[in-house]
Amino acid sequence: MSNTKKRKLPILLAVLAIAALIASTVGGARAALTIKSDEYETQFEMYHIGITLNENSKPVAWRNYKDEAWHVDVPTYKNERAVLLGNMQTMDGKPAEDFAYGTMYKEELSVTNSGAIDEYVRVTIRKYWLDEKGNKITALTPDLIDLHLTEGSGWIEDTTLNDPERTVLYYTKPLKIGEVSPLFADTLTVSGEVKKHVTQTTETKGDGTVVVKNTYTYDGATFCVDVEADGVQTHNAEDAISSAWGRAVTIDESGTLSFK
Repeated sequence: MSNTKKRKLPILLAVLAIAALIASTVGGARAALTIKSDEYETQFEMYHIGITLNENSKPVAWRNYKDEAWHVDVPTYKNERAVLLGNMQTMDGKPAEDFAYGTMYKEELSVTNSGAIDEYVRVTIRKYWLDEKGNKITALTPDLIDLHLTEGSGWIEDTTLNDPERTVLYYTKPLKIGEVSPLFADTLTVSGEVKKHVTQTTETKGDGTVVVKNTYTYDGATFCVDVEADGVQTHNAEDAISSAWGRAVTIDESGTLSFK
């Protein structure tokens, strides 16, 4: 079993999108941040938009367009790398010495409108497992990775998706300039049930069968949680959301978003 846990942090841009990837095996920490290409800049006046992803009340990933000259404010780390979950926190906010299956960790996630106009935001969460070669492990269900979502916080889930690895949440109110959204997630737990996924190699000796080797599916595996935040302007928001995110929504006179 590996004694290191790895976390990779990509940030990517769609309408305006940032994404954080948490990935871990069983001990240590690492994260990476990357930038992808801009899209929809003319249609959605990208130079006014800014969005920040917060973890445990601290900004961990952001992208802000400050003016029409397309000055981009992004984290300036060597090789565009940053640390996510470099310091694991216990539920009382203290540093966690080691990662443990079945243990609940504090993982409070929110979004800040760090731009110059109000915007609607959504987050996309992906959970999956990878082997040492980067291939998905289908024998381990994403349900073993519990990024607990908050309830009654103003975030609603798109339940039309048929993908066990992906959850999409929309914040129902426009996020005003400088405003921090309510939490959409608050804890992270990787189930201890993962340890029950084992393959036994046996051989017959005399009158009995002897277990020669136990091979654990999770040995050398990496659990992954991608968190991507997107924002679109509130002007003509129904059309903008439909065009950018492919989701039909209705926005009432109070500005509240709901699904069609």
